[in-house]
Amino acid sequence: MSLAAHVRPWLLVLVGTGTLLAWALLPDSAPWWLPWLLGAVAPVPATGLVLAIEMVVGATVDPPSPARPLRALLRVWWVEMLDSAVVFGWRQPWRAGFAEPPLVRDAERPDVLLIHGYVCNRAVWQPLLASGALNGCNVATVNLEPVFASIDDYAAVIDAAVGRLRTGSGAAQVVLVCHSMGGVAARAYLRRYGSGSVARVVTLATPHAGTVVGRIGIGRNARQMAYRSAWLRELAAGEDEALRARFVCIATRDDNLIVPRSSPLLPGARHEVIDGVGHLALLADPRAWELIARYVAPNRPQRP
Repeated sequence: MSLAAHVRPWLLVLVGTGTLLAWALLPDSAPWWLPWLLGAVAPVPATGLVLAIEMVVGATVDPPSPARPLRALLRVWWVEMLDSAVVFGWRQPWRAGFAEPPLVRDAERPDVLLIHGYVCNRAVWQPLLASGALNGCNVATVNLEPVFASIDDYAAVIDAAVGRLRTGSGAAQVVLVCHSMGGVAARAYLRRYGSGSVARVVTLATPHAGTVVGRIGIGRNARQMAYRSAWLRELAAGEDEALRARFVCIATRDDNLIVPRSSPLLPGARHEVIDGVGHLALLADPRAWELIARYVAPNRPQRP
């Protein structure tokens, strides 16, 4: 079952529940349309509550150093809430079938495969694609399904996507750009199929060492991403310095989901750290777009 098929019923249940609660609690004098409006926006405060809990857990387990002002933390929470509401309430359930840019057989064009994270689909990459940061590249996306499978199962999915991209473009190697779980899925792919087809791996907010939140997640893939899980330790044991040198790890010190916040910084890789943005909102942050563009095509002139 696709992620959209998982999300749509829950989204409708949440909207329906919010509408019924508003109908029951509002006075009879309230306009007829108000319960429907409150029900439609119910996913936003529900998302905000979950994110607030995540941020409190993160601040308790791994307090930021130096301490972040409350105003800055509230801004991170607000932007993350709005981005999450759009991603889970609109893009992923209803807009995941968008067309990819056509491939061009040109040896000078970098090939890029975008790999999403946990409980997400290819729709999370729409802001990056719309930004123009990858203009001049051959770009493809992939859905990691089944949604709650073992991360090892995604290796074959990524291998097939790499093969399609290389066949369509004629390129010898591709760059993998991965968000969250997509980064460890890429490492599982490299373990099984080798690195011959991969020039570089760029990860964003990937729990390379795991996250404490993984212990309460749904599915085998969540448990594999638990902090210092046996699966992650075994994955790391099979990697050498040459492979790690191909990685660029982008992290945010305000990550609400990956705790500890040092987890996205894979030892032996190049590290880039930014502030003031949450886990999912990182995908819509222009600073992240610039970093991705820089490492995808290092010889291409950067935009002013």
